[in-house]
Amino acid sequence: MKKLLGLFGLFMLASVPAMAQYSGPRVEVNGGYTYRSFEAPGGGPRINFNGWDAGAAFNVNSWVGVAADIDGTYASPQNISVHFYSYMFGPRIYPLGHHKITPYAHALFGVADIVIPSSPPSNSEFSWEVGGGVDYSVGSHLAIRLGEVDYERTSNFGGNPDQNNFKYKGGIVFRF
Repeated sequence: MKKLLGLFGLFMLASVPAMAQYSGPRVEVNGGYTYRSFEAPGGGPRINFNGWDAGAAFNVNSWVGVAADIDGTYASPQNISVHFYSYMFGPRIYPLGHHKITPYAHALFGVADIVIPSSPPSNSEFSWEVGGGVDYSVGSHLAIRLGEVDYERTSNFGGNPDQNNFKYKGGIVFRF
């Protein structure tokens, strides 16, 4: 984790000269709905989670930024309450820049935390996701996140085997 934070700091420092030239949104803050399809360990049926998403992105220039994403989703398979949280950050690419319709792609790295309130402690493990989405601008400071689709790889429960999860997110984006 320290190496990831060091790499993040180095990336931010290297981008300082480019910041004075960029006139688009410097910071984006988003929130909304998350659906997660979780691959149950041991080959059981997939578990469908619903919940929330919050995130932010610092845009270095018109085509690259650094994103942070936190989500919490909830399900009750077999009447057992399960909470699933992920905390991730990494690079985000805007291949066409910021316009009325803004597609993006990202690769995020962090931690996935599964909590079963009836049987603590939680299970926190390294995870990563790749994917992207599309934002539709409705004003200079507001956009609608039409959708973000991600493939998420988690290693909870000892990573034997790793879980292949899929997420959908939608919501609103405030741009500054």
